[in-house]
Amino acid sequence: MHKNLLRASAVGAAAIAFCGVISVSQASAAQTCSTAGTNARLQVMTGIIPEAQLSVPTCVEAVADGKVRGKATVNWAFVNDGQSDMTSKRFTSFKVTTRLESRVPGGTDVVVNSKTCDITANINATPESSFACLTPAVTLDPSKQWSGDATVVYDIEGDGKGPITWQLTGSPLMS
Repeated sequence: MHKNLLRASAVGAAAIAFCGVISVSQASAAQTCSTAGTNARLQVMTGIIPEAQLSVPTCVEAVADGKVRGKATVNWAFVNDGQSDMTSKRFTSFKVTTRLESRVPGGTDVVVNSKTCDITANINATPESSFACLTPAVTLDPSKQWSGDATVVYDIEGDGKGPITWQLTGSPLMS
């Protein structure tokens, strides 16, 4: 048990560091993103497949021609303890739905655009990588506040539990 606690602590620290690197690289773009570690988790896998270290920063970003879009970047890394199976199928399904939302000041969020990205093949193909799911861009209305939000739904291969829904924390508002 002590070994598992040490491994979980090390993985948790690595996840926070990984999110910090992602946040620093994103800060240079014209975007507003959820803070490092906000949308991060260590997912226990089945059999001898290692734990999955997942983080999904959500952003709203200004793009060319006065437009704005929502963005969720799925970052993953599978812990390899030297005895882990790094080649087996990990997920039956892994989808992220990214939303671009707007609101008038003092109002509630309204979904303006969304996109669902199926990254099952990507996440099963490599033990460490990332994938950005972007909404189509819309014209930025400066009288509104904008945010990016996302939901991840995944099903772990062989656990028999069915899909897991992960509601992410949205980005801060961009005016």
